[in-house]
Amino acid sequence: MAPLLEIVLPAFGLVLAGFALCRPPLFGPGAAEALGTFNFTVALPCLLFRSMARQGMPGPDELAILGAYYTALLAACALAFAAARALFREDTPGATVLTLGSSFSNTVLVGVPLVLAAFGPEGLRQLLLIITFHALVLLGGGTVLIEAGRARGQGRGLAALAGGTALALLRNPVVTSIAAGLVFAATGLALPKPVDRLLELAGSSAVPCSLFALGASLVGLKVGHALGRTGLMVGAKLVLLPLLVWLSGRYVFDLPPLQLGVAVTCASLPAGFNVFLLAQRYGLHTAPVAGAIVVSTALSALTTGLVIALFRV
Repeated sequence: MAPLLEIVLPAFGLVLAGFALCRPPLFGPGAAEALGTFNFTVALPCLLFRSMARQGMPGPDELAILGAYYTALLAACALAFAAARALFREDTPGATVLTLGSSFSNTVLVGVPLVLAAFGPEGLRQLLLIITFHALVLLGGGTVLIEAGRARGQGRGLAALAGGTALALLRNPVVTSIAAGLVFAATGLALPKPVDRLLELAGSSAVPCSLFALGASLVGLKVGHALGRTGLMVGAKLVLLPLLVWLSGRYVFDLPPLQLGVAVTCASLPAGFNVFLLAQRYGLHTAPVAGAIVVSTALSALTTGLVIALFRV
């Protein structure tokens, strides 16, 4: 529990700083949006490209944990998407954002130090395998659905829909940075040290800026308006996804104890801040997503701590 609190409390400090300070006269009304634009177009792409470029492709003996985790993840996403459509009458872009808030784990800020402390270097290696495809599957796939839904909502024909979606994806820095990182990793080359350092510096700003902007977005939040959608995301993230990953890993893929523990721990992590950046970018459910991140981060001190206690070997 102590390592988790050591990670969560400083994160909450930055969220509270954003909530307290991002007001006139210190900051103008567009400060949170400006931070979000910087994160989405500069910091996050640098972080994603560097992560993809440095992490090699998994070997055949490492595919089981990926199969277990992503089989469960896709099932959880399908259930969350259906619930968003049925309960809140969301269109495709809106339901997609709520689905991402229900499934995207905070694997870097919270997951990496926690798994290292609980499961050691070998456990961290298993987590990094999951992280390799995490943004690609969720942010990449989510962006495709949002862009396709927006194009469909504008009444475009099939050819125009496909062309417009493809063009929007090519212009999307998240998708292009992931794709470019994977292509670079496939070459087997190492990043030149000055370039690697530049990407590291720019990418390291993504987390603190996201936390500050997250707090700023909570200014004026009406809790009652966001409660239903926030509750859906928190429940799916902290209960549904870990349960499905455990069922998949235990009974379908028969993972060894270490891999199973790491997979379920990853699934139990709070909602990741990158979902907030995507929601802010498209102007979709920013407040409910911010609320889900804050609430799930607070509750994960209990839920993730319990998972680690159960699965630690």
